Amino acid sequence: MELTINLAGTKIDIIFAGRSNNAIPLCNHYFRNFIHPNRGESAAVKISVLEKATGRLPVQETNGEPIFEQLLSTPDVVQWLREVPPYRKDFLIDETTICSFCMNGLLLFSPETAIGHIYLLKPGPRVFRPLHRLLWIYFAQVLGEKRACFVHAAALTRKAGGHLFFGDSGAGKSTLAGACGRDTVISDDSPVFRKRNGKYHVFPSPYHQMGRLKILNKETPDICAEVKGLYFLVKDDNLSINKISKKKAVSMIINRYILFFPYLSPRAKRLLFDLFLEACHNLHTNYLHYLPGRDVWSVIADG
Repeated sequence: MELTINLAGTKIDIIFAGRSNNAIPLCNHYFRNFIHPNRGESAAVKISVLEKATGRLPVQETNGEPIFEQLLSTPDVVQWLREVPPYRKDFLIDETTICSFCMNGLLLFSPETAIGHIYLLKPGPRVFRPLHRLLWIYFAQVLGEKRACFVHAAALTRKAGGHLFFGDSGAGKSTLAGACGRDTVISDDSPVFRKRNGKYHVFPSPYHQMGRLKILNKETPDICAEVKGLYFLVKDDNLSINKISKKKAVSMIINRYILFFPYLSPRAKRLLFDLFLEACHNLHTNYLHYLPGRDVWSVIADG
C-alpha cells in the first residue's frame, strides 16, 4: 500500500511493507489534509518493521541518559545492519547516506536519489511511535534538496501578504496565531518556506501545533502566501519593532530556526544558506517585541 503526500508542491510517496501496513490509518490521520491522489515522481520512503532485530543501534549515549534522537555514523549503521537477520539489503547505502535514529526507529536517506527507508525496531503495541518524527525528518531532507525547508515560525497572512514570525518554543508563536482572525493563519509552527516563480512563499505544514488550523481545508497543499517580512519574536511588556541586520537574521535562521538542519546533506545546507542569504537581503527583517493580546499588525504597518 502507498500514500502520496503533497508538501509545498513536492509530492512524496510513503510505501508500507509487511506489518507497517497497520500504520496506514495513523498516517491517514497525520496527513489527512495533505494526501494527494496521484503518485509522486521524485521522492519515496519505504517503511518496514524489523521483527527480529538484535543488538543495539550504534547510538552514542551521554552520561547514561536515554537518547531520543541522534544522527548516526553511517559505517557503524552498516556494521549493525550486517548482524540483523531480517535486513534484506533493500536499501543501497554509500558514503552519502544519512542515518538518523529516533525512539527505536532508524531512517536511511540518500540525498542523490531522495529515496528513504524507515526501519521500526521494536515490534509491539508502540512499534509505530517513532514514525511521525522520522517521517518529519525525511520530509525535511527531501525539501532541503529542493531548496525548501520547515522553519520554526508562525506563518500569518495580512492583506494578501505572508509574514513569518520566528521564535523558540514558548516565544508566543501559537499565541499569536490563535489571536488572529479567520483565514489569516497558514501555520502556527513548522510551515514550509521556499522560493517559487522568483518570489519567496510560505506553505502550510502537517506539523503545526494548534489542534486545528483555521485555514485548513481539502485544498490545503495549494494554499500559500508570498512572504513580505521576517520577524523574530521577543517577549516583552511593550509592543515594538526594531530592525535587525541582514547578517544577524541569516545567522539566527540557520543556527536556530531551520528544522532538522543537522540532518540535511551538505548540498542541502548550502542551498538553504544561499536561500536565506538572498531572502534576508530582499525582505524586511525585524525584531518584534511582542506583548500577548496586543495588535501586532499596527506596529508592522508602521515599521
